[in-house]
Amino acid sequence: MPRKFLNKLMPDRQKLRARLSGKWYVRPFRKMLYDPALWHVNRHGSTGAIAIGLFISCLPIPGHMLLAVLAAFYWRLNLPLAVLAVWFNNPLTFGAIYYGNYRIGALLLHVPHHRFPRHLSFDWLFMELSRIWEPLWLGCIVGGMLLALIGYVTLSVLWQISIRTRWHKRVRRRATQKPSARP
Repeated sequence: MPRKFLNKLMPDRQKLRARLSGKWYVRPFRKMLYDPALWHVNRHGSTGAIAIGLFISCLPIPGHMLLAVLAAFYWRLNLPLAVLAVWFNNPLTFGAIYYGNYRIGALLLHVPHHRFPRHLSFDWLFMELSRIWEPLWLGCIVGGMLLALIGYVTLSVLWQISIRTRWHKRVRRRATQKPSARP
């Protein structure tokens, strides 16, 4: 099920190649971009892509999608899934994710819990950034690693269940078909 489902999400390589050919920003990455490993859906590439995408999504930096693309190139993981996993942290969830990561970092560093004002402003953020950056970064790294591990294990387990289910269906189907003649 995961493989069939994920294959449906993948863009058609020929259409993508036709759309991107001749673009100036694609030329430096042409050989890497057309690598079949970046588009193939298999357990290693898919689980790794989800894990790296989820980890990158927890980092408090701009350019998540670019980092996911570069990581997928480097480790030859599924490129669309890595970029898709980055969107776990989106405009609706980033506040809760970063606040939770800050709390994790503050807990690990034994920093007293810092109260946030009811109405956040950029002035307050820039003034307080010197006090909250260490717990925030540590929490983001630890939280990102935990989220990546959860994503990796979850997709691996779903993949295994899918393989076992298909195997059992195939065994049952063969058993209900004509029995083999025994010598």
